[in-house]
Amino acid sequence: MVHAPEHSIGLFYLCHLGCALREALVVTGPQRGRIWADDTAESGGFRPLRDDDGTPLGFARWYRRWLEAAEVSQDAASVRA
Repeated sequence: MVHAPEHSIGLFYLCHLGCALREALVVTGPQRGRIWADDTAESGGFRPLRDDDGTPLGFARWYRRWLEAAEVSQDAASVRA
């Protein structure tokens, strides 16, 4: 079962990417503060997300990247309008 509770102990899900693919903040354990992808819906399991330079992605950087992408998306929508 993809969404079995035991698959998400210690995770705080931040976003849904479609097709049950999600990204989560690890809130307990040695990976606390890091962002992981939950690709279990596609039999991919869990994997740590990394920044452009290969360092593990923390919440602050993940959020800044999300804001930057939203800004670009908004700018593109304004041009089309």
